[in-house]
Amino acid sequence: MNRLCLIVFLGIIFSLSDLYNSNYTMAKNGYLFPDNKEKHFVSAREYYQCGKLKGYAQFKDANINIQQKLLYKDLQQFIKSNVNEYYYINLFNIYSNQNNNVSPDRQIYFYCSLLENDKTLKYKYIILDAETTNPQASGNRQAFKPKD
Repeated sequence: MNRLCLIVFLGIIFSLSDLYNSNYTMAKNGYLFPDNKEKHFVSAREYYQCGKLKGYAQFKDANINIQQKLLYKDLQQFIKSNVNEYYYINLFNIYSNQNNNVSPDRQIYFYCSLLENDKTLKYKYIILDAETTNPQASGNRQAFKPKD
C-alpha cells in the first residue's frame, strides 16, 4: 500500500513539474510554440515526398499545388504573392485566423491544393509546425463562381 501511495505521489509531482516547466516556458516567451527560425528542417517538398504527411493529399488535376516551408508571420504575404487575386480572396480563412500561441518567427510547412473549373473553385490546405510536424490548421472549401 505504501509503495502504491509513493508511486502515485511521485507521478503527481512529476506531472506538476512538467506542467510548471511548460507554463514557465510559455510565460517566458509568450508562445506555446516559440521562435525556431534558426533551426534547420527539411524542405516542404522533401517532407511531402517522404510520405509522413497524414490527412492531406493534393488534388489529382490541381491548377496549383503549393508546398512551402516559411515563417508563420510570412504566410499571408506568401499566399498573396503566389496566387492570383481571385484565389487570394477565396483563401482568406487560411491567413485571417492567426494562432496567438505560435511565434511569428516559428517555421511552418504550408501545403495547399487548388482545383478550378468553370463552375467552382475547390481548395484544401494544411499548416504543420515544422519542428513537431503537428497540424496547426487545416481545412477545405468549395466556392461556386458567380454567373456572368
